[in-house]
Amino acid sequence: MQSPVKAQKPSLAARLKGWFTRESAWTEPTADAPYRSTSRRSMASSEWYPATASADEALLGAMPTLRDQSRDLDRNEGIARGAVENFVTNVVSDGIRPQARIDHELIGIPEAKARELERRAERIFELHMKSDTADFHGKASFPMMQAQVLRAAFLDGDCVAIRRHAKRPGAILSTTVQLIDGARLQNPDRCTDPNIDIREGVELRDGFPIAYHIVKAGPDRFVGRETVRVPRFDDEGMPLALHVYHQRLLGQSRGEPALAPIIEKFKQISRYSDAEIAAAVINAYFSMFVTSESDIFGNDIDAIEDRDSPPTGQVEPKRQMVKFGPGKLVRLLPNEKISAAAPGRPNSNYDPFVQAVIKQIGIGLSIPYEVLTQHFQSSYSAARGAILEAWKAFKTRRAWLVSEFCQPVWEWVITDAIRSGMLEAPEFFKDPLKRRAYLCTQWCGSEMESIDPLKEARANEVDIENGVKSRRMIVENQGRDFEKHIREYEEEQRIFSRQDQKSETQ
Repeated sequence: MQSPVKAQKPSLAARLKGWFTRESAWTEPTADAPYRSTSRRSMASSEWYPATASADEALLGAMPTLRDQSRDLDRNEGIARGAVENFVTNVVSDGIRPQARIDHELIGIPEAKARELERRAERIFELHMKSDTADFHGKASFPMMQAQVLRAAFLDGDCVAIRRHAKRPGAILSTTVQLIDGARLQNPDRCTDPNIDIREGVELRDGFPIAYHIVKAGPDRFVGRETVRVPRFDDEGMPLALHVYHQRLLGQSRGEPALAPIIEKFKQISRYSDAEIAAAVINAYFSMFVTSESDIFGNDIDAIEDRDSPPTGQVEPKRQMVKFGPGKLVRLLPNEKISAAAPGRPNSNYDPFVQAVIKQIGIGLSIPYEVLTQHFQSSYSAARGAILEAWKAFKTRRAWLVSEFCQPVWEWVITDAIRSGMLEAPEFFKDPLKRRAYLCTQWCGSEMESIDPLKEARANEVDIENGVKSRRMIVENQGRDFEKHIREYEEEQRIFSRQDQKSETQ
């Protein structure tokens, strides 16, 4: 049995260096390292020493470049645009809708009253948010804002949503949502206080975000880099601004664009595709060359480059110019012959190579190649497996979008409705526990389309009979409101019953 490799004790010089530089003397890679990648003998990693940096140190300085690169890919590269829109289409679709779930037992009200309050809250939210009156700029409905926030996470890394109050014609409530571009979240130019910790526009106190510094926007995008400080909470402790981003790493203050790890592959595959297309277009022209064994120009390079000026004393032979066509005869000069160019395009290896790179891109986005390219060639089981894997990523993104954006906006609107008297919620503002119970919500969106609806329906029947699933679970998994579905079903049954009674009496 091979004895384990013992870590070598640092030398005196290494320990002195570590004392002065505040670096650990044990970080120097040794020849016989416990981890092969840290060994100097490893040919694969002998020159691989990445810079040690925290999440913010690695990200904040690179954010402007990553943001610009991601936006450029979205504007100009079809694969990148398709990947982003694939997520938006499946995660948001026609909108993620709330279903109120008031905890009546915790509040101490009858269940019937809680159900009625839920229905009224859902109606108020839908009527207020389905139009553009909920947008501070008056341009987007709530589903459109959901899509904009998700796109911002992919391209910019983050965005800011601010609760504003503005009376708009036809609006039910005064609460509006203002979405701020992540690029406008920047440090103020003049901040000399060393006790203030601001990281790319996010002001922290003991590591906790307390405010956001946003550059004023004007006709020329950013006017003089003058910033406005927006506190995270208002005077009552209610959220005033939401910094919507996906925190992957500990201590991460800003969001990383979702395209960041695959930006280079996107660009390289785009350049390769453009080059192959250009080569294929050029080779599509049928070219023929006339070669001659006679040296009519001698060694005069200038004359070879400029055939309009033949060497002195020589007369360039005249060639009859004939267009190609059926039955054409071309008269050649002495010692000349025809040579056809052998086109090397289309490249037979183009498609397999591009597929291999796109598969790597799909892994970076957590979606299979078939779903990323929307091209299915395998069997039913393989196609279903790819779609199921993709929906794991879609549901994860949807859960993030709900917790970071949708649920807080719901709380803003319902709180405004209760404050204005549209909803009755006793002790809502007095008891924080009951306030949370009033605001409990479940969010539903469109679900995966069935590849074989008959098989899915039979499987649901078996699950209901065995008690594995309830009808509510099946309906909500399809992205529909169960209570609304039951009401519509009962109304439909009453209509059919009346029709049957009329038919019997006639």
